[in-house]
This record gives sequence, structure tokens and C-alpha cells, in this order.
Amino acid sequence: MDTSKFSRYTGSRIFWFLFGTILGGLGFWNGLKQNLTGETLIGLGLILLGIQGLLRPVVLSRVARISKEEMARDVAIGSDTLHGALSLVMAATLVVGFVMKYLVKV
Repeated sequence: MDTSKFSRYTGSRIFWFLFGTILGGLGFWNGLKQNLTGETLIGLGLILLGIQGLLRPVVLSRVARISKEEMARDVAIGSDTLHGALSLVMAATLVVGFVMKYLVKV
């Protein structure tokens, strides 16, 4: 994994990492404390969102000027397979967590 790209878009990386880990950590902790499976899964999904934001930050200022593929290659850390797997697991935990929290009420 090429870590030399961490110096690019550091502010965006830190924002998304802190956003995901703080909100996710609080949700995960509340879910464990209150024995709520849905809340725990949502928290885990948000933690994964923070990790995804650290590895491939969302940079809104350059989105209109270059294509998404160029942007991803330019700033992403890790392989496309890693990002794809992380995105799938993140989406699955968030969807299952929301279904369990709001529809199943667990």
C-alpha cells in the first residue's frame, strides 16, 4: 500500500476519518451498551465509512474538473479491490443495521 499519498488532501482525509469514527464509535458503543444489534451495525458501518474516507477522500473542489476515475487514481491509497470490498461491507452493514433498527426494532 502506497502511503506517500497521505500528504494529499489531508484535511479531507482527517474530516471523513473523524466523522466516521466518532459517529460510528458512539453508535457502536450505544448499541453494545443497550444490546441493540441494529445500532451496533450502523456504528460499525460508519466506522468503515471513516476508514474509506481516509483511504479515498471525497474532494468536492476538483470533482467538476476531472473525472471520478482520474480522481480515484490520483489520491486513493490501496487497490481497487480493497476499496470495492470495503464499500460492499460498509453498505451491507449500514443497510442491515437500518433495517434491524427501524423495521425489526432490534
